[in-house]
Amino acid sequence: MMISKYFVPFGGVRGWLADLTLPAKGGRAMPKTGHLTASYYAAEPDERRARAAIRAHAGVGKDANLELRRALSRRELAILRMSPGQVRSA
Repeated sequence: MMISKYFVPFGGVRGWLADLTLPAKGGRAMPKTGHLTASYYAAEPDERRARAAIRAHAGVGKDANLELRRALSRRELAILRMSPGQVRSA
């Protein structure tokens, strides 16, 4: 049995907000850490499927660091006008 460390909103988890971190390449401007970070919303309640959907949307492999920041409720996804399975940049 897996115990989640994330807060579960009233009505259950309906999606996730995550940060995707990649090492900077080429001549892009980068912060002092040497990494580029982008945030994504995923309207997928399952953590594994949400991670896979974000990676596919961003076009990155499993070597990129993906950290789930927090769970999203049905209301939050409705405010964002997201349908089930959709991924969007934050």
